[in-house]
Amino acid sequence: MKNLFVVNTPYHLLTCFILTHSIYENDENYLALMHPHGYEKWKTNKLMTYMSTINCGYEKVFLLLDWLSSKNKKESYRKQANYVKENIRPLNIDRVFIGVDISPVNQLLVMAVGKNEFYRFEDGVYSYINKSRRRKKSHAIFHKVKTYILKWISGIHGDMYINTEAEGESPAGKLDIMYQPWLLQRKSPATKEITVEMINQAMQNLKSQQLLKEAFQEESILYLSQPMVEKGLFTVEEEANCLRKILSILGENVTLYYKPHPNDSKEKLNYYKKNFKQLKIYKEIEPAELLFYANTKLKAIISYQSSALLNVNKFSNGSKKAISFMNLIDIDFDKDYIKLMKNSNVMNIEKLLMKDI
Repeated sequence: MKNLFVVNTPYHLLTCFILTHSIYENDENYLALMHPHGYEKWKTNKLMTYMSTINCGYEKVFLLLDWLSSKNKKESYRKQANYVKENIRPLNIDRVFIGVDISPVNQLLVMAVGKNEFYRFEDGVYSYINKSRRRKKSHAIFHKVKTYILKWISGIHGDMYINTEAEGESPAGKLDIMYQPWLLQRKSPATKEITVEMINQAMQNLKSQQLLKEAFQEESILYLSQPMVEKGLFTVEEEANCLRKILSILGENVTLYYKPHPNDSKEKLNYYKKNFKQLKIYKEIEPAELLFYANTKLKAIISYQSSALLNVNKFSNGSKKAISFMNLIDIDFDKDYIKLMKNSNVMNIEKLLMKDI
């Protein structure tokens, strides 16, 4: 079988790496980097470089960095579409795998390679629960019209359903490949679990390349930042107070590593560097799940509502705690989301007070 894996984020890259080094390892696998988030920094990280090149086993990697984007000023949309028709379509791909089925370019790529269906791999929290991200009907229609116009201008043919409603809603998706399919809170035609055995099999490949190493030399806690301050959901002082409370619980003998989000502001990072002597900035950009797996001295992972919290147990074999500080912030939360976190063994600060981590 010939498979094309379409990657938009570092998290997608990790999932596709696991799939191509486990259940699909004997297939002929190709990678398409479609508008990859923070791609310039991928080249400075050995893990990201390895997983995004032919060095890890892909037959070929297609760089669609600005494909059908207004950022591409040099080529017409039709010429960009023709690149796919001339270089990928002749491969006669059997299966296309995408993570975000509400993305116009992902869906148009599926049609450009001659397919009218695809396989979904998970994109994080909103692959499990999407109703809070569902567009209003008028907005969905507007985006559908825009996508059809882009399809026509680009000369792409195919009658695949174009999804503009919510993530995971396309009937063209024939399978959902997920780390925890039992947590799914939307309809799915079929599911397949990414098992611990599959993860271990892929991690052995990284170990053989001497790429999976201990990053923390002391007893540590990892804080996964999210751009909530930048979105105006709460202030930097409110978030800082949450971190202070966490530090007061953990004590002085544990180092708190702060992993910035790509959309964190420089001002916020400078504020934390100045005000938290116990805090260290973890600057590498590989998916946090690799840190869960490789670091024996990492005791717990803390965040607000990061998708990575859902995967702590799966990637650490239950040896690390996942902790959310949502309850420390005065914001109304979606009950289904809280249920999702709870069912994935994510604890809140109150529970942390009663447990020895």
